[in-house]
Amino acid sequence: MTSTFDWNGRNDGTAVNHRRIFQIMNQSDSANFALIGFSSDEGVQRNKGRIGAADAPNAIRKQLANLPVHQPISIADYGDVICENGLLEQAQARLADQVAQSLAQGQHPIVLGGGHEVAFGSFSGLFQYLQKHEPEKNIGIINFDAHFDLREAEQASSGTPFLQAAQLSEQNAKPFHYLCIGVAKHANTKFLFETADRLNCEYIYDRDVHILQIESVFEKVSRFIEKVDYLYITIDLDVFSSSIAPGVSAPAVKGIDLTVFDPILQLIKRSEKIKVLDIAECNPIFDLDHKTAKLAAYIIFNYIFDL
Repeated sequence: MTSTFDWNGRNDGTAVNHRRIFQIMNQSDSANFALIGFSSDEGVQRNKGRIGAADAPNAIRKQLANLPVHQPISIADYGDVICENGLLEQAQARLADQVAQSLAQGQHPIVLGGGHEVAFGSFSGLFQYLQKHEPEKNIGIINFDAHFDLREAEQASSGTPFLQAAQLSEQNAKPFHYLCIGVAKHANTKFLFETADRLNCEYIYDRDVHILQIESVFEKVSRFIEKVDYLYITIDLDVFSSSIAPGVSAPAVKGIDLTVFDPILQLIKRSEKIKVLDIAECNPIFDLDHKTAKLAAYIIFNYIFDL
């Protein structure tokens, strides 16, 4: 894949301390980070959500382009995997191949969604890579999300990716490690909680992701990280309040706050176990002043640079 996005932005000069991300994009043959777009809202449509997330990758790129560069890094943009004609499963397989290829090149893939159906493609790519190169290692999924996305359905959708991940793990006799941070009791049926419990998933309610309880959250996240070899981090933007993330498929009534999310992400980063990160459910059609795309870019910025 090759990107057709025009990386440009405000040019304050070419000196190192003037540079912005658009000025370092695609400048290295051996980039540290790989951007991969997943242009799909087929899964959202199947899940009866409001569509528009297929336009997210370039909306996020646009907000990312102008952000400043504070330390030496290299990034490559590999363009978009596009879900066409409703062929979601094929698009997820292509995304998995691209993620696995990037990992094989020593890169850290950052996948720009797209509906949360992106998650099964991202997870499958890491799973595929480890099965080939480090089959003894296990994966931990940390999902920042108001929803479990453990639905049982005849077709894959934005509501099924982690049940699919559990099934893929079981088929290959691998453990399934899943932590959902920010899950909302009012946004998931009792059956979904029962499914999470049956699969031995761990979860932290949105009401408990609070600055006054940050040490308790840190402890739970740290214990989860200790159990696994590598991490796949997925961030569904509907985990945040609709005041800062209005452009999503299912806006949150409550949501978690950035003052808590930021230190949790930094804690996870310090483990040095993250292999793949993706951002899901940015929907430019319903965004206000690009708030949600800016939030996605901000999260990526904090992931790739040291704070």
